[in-house]
Amino acid sequence: MRFPAFTVTVTREAGQWIAKTVDGVEAAGEFKRFPDVDPGMRKVIANLTGLPPERFYLRWRYEFEDQDATDLVLQYQEAHRIAEDVAEWREGVRARLVATLNGQLSQRAIADLLGLSHQRVNQLARGTALEAADVVKPGRWVPL
Repeated sequence: MRFPAFTVTVTREAGQWIAKTVDGVEAAGEFKRFPDVDPGMRKVIANLTGLPPERFYLRWRYEFEDQDATDLVLQYQEAHRIAEDVAEWREGVRARLVATLNGQLSQRAIADLLGLSHQRVNQLARGTALEAADVVKPGRWVPL
């Protein structure tokens, strides 16, 4: 089954994020915060079409001062997602490393290895370490 797709153009006007569909259905919304644009527009379009938000796609277009910034915004959003995933992966690996080495090395030595304070290593040692299955592998983050 194919789901319908709607193109949403986002601009910035008078301190608000303005989002409008440019095809299919006439939908628009004003948002104070950028993170509210996607869920807000999904809700507006769902209300107008009667479709649940998971039954349609949104294509985004970003225009600022009549310049198309879509590629840069989408690249930044992907880079941000990747950075968050990598940070989560690093935190998991670090927690496992601390859990594994705690008792084999002093917490000061572990701190030196990781570039942390010994107090932070002590906090990590008292926390729960992630299981191996919870540690995300980095291979899928290589940009094309």
